[in-house]
Amino acid sequence: MRASIILVSLAIVISIKILILPPITDLLELEKCPACYGTSMCPAFATEHIIRDTSSIDAIIFNMLGAKNIMLGLYLNKKVILKKLGHNSELDLLDKNICLMTDLVPGCNVSNAISQHDNLLSELRQLVTKSFTSSLRCPSSVHLENLLNFHENSKNDSKVFQANLWTVVSVNPEPLIMQVLRQEDGWPVAKYLGACGRIIVEEYVGQMLYTYYAAPWIQRASFAHQLLVAAYNFTYSHLNFSFYLTDISPDNIAVDANGRIKFVDLENVVVVDKNIPEEDKPPIWDTPHVSEIFDCEGNGCFAFSSDDICEHRLSDHNIYAVCMTLLHPETAPETLPGGLLHNTPPEHAHVMQLIEECAYSENRFLAANKLMIALAHLTQQHEELQYY
Repeated sequence: MRASIILVSLAIVISIKILILPPITDLLELEKCPACYGTSMCPAFATEHIIRDTSSIDAIIFNMLGAKNIMLGLYLNKKVILKKLGHNSELDLLDKNICLMTDLVPGCNVSNAISQHDNLLSELRQLVTKSFTSSLRCPSSVHLENLLNFHENSKNDSKVFQANLWTVVSVNPEPLIMQVLRQEDGWPVAKYLGACGRIIVEEYVGQMLYTYYAAPWIQRASFAHQLLVAAYNFTYSHLNFSFYLTDISPDNIAVDANGRIKFVDLENVVVVDKNIPEEDKPPIWDTPHVSEIFDCEGNGCFAFSSDDICEHRLSDHNIYAVCMTLLHPETAPETLPGGLLHNTPPEHAHVMQLIEECAYSENRFLAANKLMIALAHLTQQHEELQYY
């Protein structure tokens, strides 16, 4: 009886919360465009083809408590992720900076203020190349146009395009990174679907990696192999840049229905231009950067310096991050106690030895390559994996 009362009370509270939530269109802040992320998805919002997801209790609770203005939505009845890309306080600060940038008093019309700014492209170049943003670091200006290959509003007039791009980079460069490392080109990232005002729409990939903690070991071995391959690709596979992810964690990686891992949070990335002019190269440019190992316990063992990574053409940071923070049994986060490959069967004990070498060796690329070969051999023997 008491349990029934609690459930009824919870249902009433949830229903009230749903009723008082503002319409999703109120969160778009279209009146502030072009100081927004784009407009390609606005027709879908206007026709209510994109709505909040209220199809399950989990979705409703997520939308009521979701961190950093992240919501679950439905786009033509298919799950999507809706992101404002920052906390309300961060967006308020952005508006104040836009007004100050044009010498207008705080509280000015943000749309008019950014439209009056004549040097957005110059500001944008400084913002990216001088590391004025904490989320996107150190690309040189040589191949900047390749990095700023922002497709969202490429057909708009240049001033609107610059304003959209400036806003994205100022708040959170994730949409930019997702359109440079496009899923359609084989990169293991969530698919960017578009933007309307100050909300972007991304595909819903699936459950986070940590929810597979109790999955069969061979399934987790497949995930580990994919993570290492992704680490290599982010480092080597782009023609002009290396992308070093500084927040690789089990709650920033999801698994799709086919068992493929995808990175769903690309806010914090160190971008290194691999082909800078000779005169711009630091003295240690051609010496590979080796991530430093600290005498510590738990997650404190994972530390890095963005400035150090930027001084080198090549860094082992991505390999270090995967092996140290996801695979190693002693330094994995609380959501993966014992590491992703915990409870390794005795016949595969050599895998844990290779993880140890990958985490602590000074030649992580060699160690990671041996680990990838071992994991590939094991998972190829179990091609008919079942994912849930």
